Amino acid sequence: MLPEVESYMPTDNGESPLAAMTDWVNTTCPCCGGPAKRETDTMPQWAGYSWYFLRYTDPHNDEALASKEALKYWMPVDWYNGGMEHTTLHLLYSRFWHKFLYDQGLFRVRSLTRSVLPTA
Repeated sequence: MLPEVESYMPTDNGESPLAAMTDWVNTTCPCCGGPAKRETDTMPQWAGYSWYFLRYTDPHNDEALASKEALKYWMPVDWYNGGMEHTTLHLLYSRFWHKFLYDQGLFRVRSLTRSVLPTA
């Protein structure tokens, strides 16, 4: 289970907030009983840049990711084209984020794109 975090700001060297929680990071290995460190990089890079394109719909909004009006106007994406790996992994995480934001009421449509064309 993850510990309570007082601040979600990155550390001075860009690590996740969990990295600053040394009491939680430093632990005991359950197999050998020796010292161990817990993983603190909990968000893979694909997930991190699978929602950034939404900012292009409303880049000057200082109050929210994007306004509902901008998202309604610009989304869903008409046509997504990319290499097989990029299309598969990027859309995997993008659809996860889209589903979450849809459930939060930010999107009016369930699908992120109208059409996908993976290329070799």
